[in-house]
Amino acid sequence: MNNVIGLTNRHILSYCIAFTAIACIFLLNKIDFIFFLPLVLGIAFIYFLKPDTIWTSIAFFTPLSINPNDVDLGDLSVAFPTEPLLILLVFFFFYISLNKTTFDKNVLLHPFSILIYIYFIWLGITSLTSTHKIVSFKFLLAKIWFIVPCYFLGIQYFKDENKIIQFLKYFTIGISIVAAFNFIHLSFYGFGDKPSQWTMKPFFKDHTILGAILGIAIPISLGTFRLAKSTLSKYFFFICFIVQLACLIVTFSRAAWASIIAALLVYIILQLKIKFKYLIGILVFVLIYIMMNITTIMMNLEKNKVSSSDDVVENVESMSNISTDASNLERINRWASAVEMWREKPIFGFGPGTYMFEYAPYQLSYNLTEISTNFGDVGNAHSEYLGPLAETGMLGMLLFIAILFLSFHCGFHAYYSTENRTKRILISTSICALSTYYLHGLLNNFLDTDKAAVIFWTLTAILIYYHIEVKKSKAKI
Repeated sequence: MNNVIGLTNRHILSYCIAFTAIACIFLLNKIDFIFFLPLVLGIAFIYFLKPDTIWTSIAFFTPLSINPNDVDLGDLSVAFPTEPLLILLVFFFFYISLNKTTFDKNVLLHPFSILIYIYFIWLGITSLTSTHKIVSFKFLLAKIWFIVPCYFLGIQYFKDENKIIQFLKYFTIGISIVAAFNFIHLSFYGFGDKPSQWTMKPFFKDHTILGAILGIAIPISLGTFRLAKSTLSKYFFFICFIVQLACLIVTFSRAAWASIIAALLVYIILQLKIKFKYLIGILVFVLIYIMMNITTIMMNLEKNKVSSSDDVVENVESMSNISTDASNLERINRWASAVEMWREKPIFGFGPGTYMFEYAPYQLSYNLTEISTNFGDVGNAHSEYLGPLAETGMLGMLLFIAILFLSFHCGFHAYYSTENRTKRILISTSICALSTYYLHGLLNNFLDTDKAAVIFWTLTAILIYYHIEVKKSKAKI
C-alpha cells in the first residue's frame, strides 16, 4: 500500500525541473503564492508514495492541531493539519478497498464493522429528518473522515504490529509536548484554577477536553513504556508519563481524574481474568441498586456544599456537589434539556450535531444556573450518551452504547485468548485508555473533535484487529 501510482526518480526529477521553471516565471511576474506549492506538492508526493507516513503522522499532529474557530483565530472550523489529512486518507481507503490482493475483507464483515455501517445509516436517516440539515450532514461527513481512516484503514496497517506501536508512541510524544507547554504556561499564573481553563490554547479549546485526552494518554504512555526496548526509550516514555500526570493534576478536570481510577480498575479486572459477561452482570447489579436507592443517594449528594477551587482536595470533594457547584448544576441542566428534547422527538431526534442550536427552549426554569443562557449558545449536552439521545433518538444512543459493549467484548476476548506479551500489552493499554473516555463520556462529549475521535477510533481498531486475528488463528486449528 506504499507506492500506489508507480512514480520513478525520472518522474520526480521532471516535476522538480518543471516546478523550478514555473517558479521563475511567477517570480519575474511578482506572484509569490507559488512558493506555497512545495509544501502542497510535498504532501501530495508523500500521499501517493507512502500514505502510511501520513496515517502515522496524524498520531503526532492530532494533539498539536489547531482549530481556528475554537481558539478565536478565525471562523474556519477545521483542525489543521489533521482533518485535511484525514480527508485525503478517506479517498485512499476507497482506492485500496478495490484492490482484492491487499485489502482484508474480514474487516468489512466483522460484526463491529457491521455495527458501524448501521451507525452511519442511522446518522444519514436522522440527518434527512434534521431541523438543521446542513449542520447534520457536516456532522456525518466529519464522522466519516474520523472513522474510515482511523478504524477501517487503521486495521489494514495493523498487519504490521510495529505500526501500532509507532502510532501510540507518536501520539504519546505529541500529547506530552502539549502537556509540557500547558504546565509551563500555567506555572506563570501560579497554577490557579481560573487560568487552568485556557492556558492550553491554541492546541486545546479548554481544560475539560485536555483532561479527557490526558486521561486516554496516560495508560498509553505506560503501555509505550512497557514496550520500549532500550533503557533510554524507557526513561523517555516514563518522563512522558510524569509530564502528562502532572499536567492532568493541574488541569483541575475532575472527570479526567475519575477516569484514571476507572482505567486502574479495568486493568485489575484484566489481571484477575474476570470474564466480560461477569463484568456486565456486576454493572447491571450496580445500576439496579442505584435506581432502587436513587432518592437516598440524591439526598446525600445534596448535603455536599464543597465547590471547586484551586485546592486539589476540595476539587475532588466537589465532584458530588449538586447543590451549589455551578459546573455540576449546569451539567444537570444540559442533561435535563437533552431528555426534554428526546421526549419531543423520541424516534429521530433533532438531528446529528444540532443540540447546541436547539436546547435553549428545553431548559427547565428550576434547572437554570448562574452560567446558563437563554440563548443556549455555550456548548453541548455534556454527555456522549444523552447527546445522541436528543440528536438521533433512542436508537442513536443505543447504537453508541452497543459500540462500547461490542468493542470491549472483542477486546476482553482477544486479551484472554493470547499469551503473547506484546499483544497483551497493546490490548490492555487500548482497553484501559478507552475506559477512561467511556467514563468521561458520562460528563462530557468530544467525539466530534479530532482530539478525541482520532485516538478513540484507533484504539477501537486495535481491539477489533486482535479479535480478528484470534478468530483467524482458531480457524486454522
